[in-house]
Amino acid sequence: MQRSLTKGPITGSILLFALPLMRAYLLSATPLGVTGIWLSVPIGWALADIIGIGYYLKKNR
Repeated sequence: MQRSLTKGPITGSILLFALPLMRAYLLSATPLGVTGIWLSVPIGWALADIIGIGYYLKKNR
């Protein structure tokens, strides 16, 4: 069976587009308002770093 080489990048692209929108929407509904929208960006960076480090550690065991 042939493995797809694009499954990971496509999934990552969709998540990189959809997750910040969802975070911004959810945080804007809190008392933070517009500040919550701006906070969603660094929160996304931190989450991406955590996921990337976890993936790296999992692959290198």
